[in-house]
This record gives sequence, structure tokens and C-alpha cells, in this order.
Amino acid sequence: MKAYIFNILLFFLIASFLTACSQSGDQREFEQQAIQMPEGYTQTNGRGDIVNDNIDPDDWRVAPFFQGIVQVDPAFPNPVLSNDRVTLRIFITGVDAVSGIRVFSLYNINQFRPLYEDMRSPIPTGLLSISLNPLEIAQTPENPQGLYRIIVEDGSRNIITYGDIKIE
Repeated sequence: MKAYIFNILLFFLIASFLTACSQSGDQREFEQQAIQMPEGYTQTNGRGDIVNDNIDPDDWRVAPFFQGIVQVDPAFPNPVLSNDRVTLRIFITGVDAVSGIRVFSLYNINQFRPLYEDMRSPIPTGLLSISLNPLEIAQTPENPQGLYRIIVEDGSRNIITYGDIKIE
């Protein structure tokens, strides 16, 4: 009987370890995709309705580590005019699930600009609505038109989501 219980416990231990390794690998793959240059965007109107998500279906997915505890709406409006604001809505549904939020614009692997930071730990559950200035997103405010990668991460630098914003 002891051997049977030991085997069951061993099975669950190994299964838990393999699941954790798989999730870790999935998170690493997600983060590698996040730090790529932008390729299209999810088109949204000023109310946040998706107009066309076929341009870039990868935008605003939630990372494996945050599945079930964070939901993200696509940024809107997208495209955005340089004299407007773009809004990103993040719903935190897990209690004590996210420690800090950072948002930044990525220009290349070594160049980025911080756009927003809230280092409360934990971030309270509910809606976090982040308003961003397109001129701060753009690499050069004098000529802001272009496509930009936005990355959202937690206080431990785990990427939560990413997406592309087009400034017109």
C-alpha cells in the first residue's frame, strides 16, 4: 500500500514539474515573440470595438504566466492620430496576481522608452485603464507616423502582453 501511495505521489510530482517546465518554455517563447519588430496591428475604433484583427492576430494576447488572471482589450483607437490619445485596458481578475505594471515602446532589442509605470504590489483587481500619448510612443515626436511595438510587463519583468500601434 505504501508503494502504491508513493508511486501516485511521485507521478503527481513529475507531472507538476513537467507542467511548470512547459509553462516556462511557453512564457519564454511568448517573450521572444514580444521583442520582435511590429508587423501589422489590430484595427480598433474610438470606442474600443475591433474593426479588423486579421492584420495582426497576435496583438494583445495574454502571456502563459498570466492566463486566467489578466485580460487585455486591444488598444484603441488604432490607428491613432498623433494629437489624440490611445487607451489600453487591462482587467486584473486574480487576487494578488500582478505585482507592478510597466508599459514601454520598443524600438529595437536595445532601445525602448518607458510610457507608464504603476509599481503597487499587488495591483488591485479590476480595470486598469492606461492612456498613452502617441508622441511619447513615437521614436521621434517630430515625425511620429509609423508602427510601434508596445510591451506590458509586471514588476518582475515578466511580459504580460504586447501589441502594435499605428500612429498616423
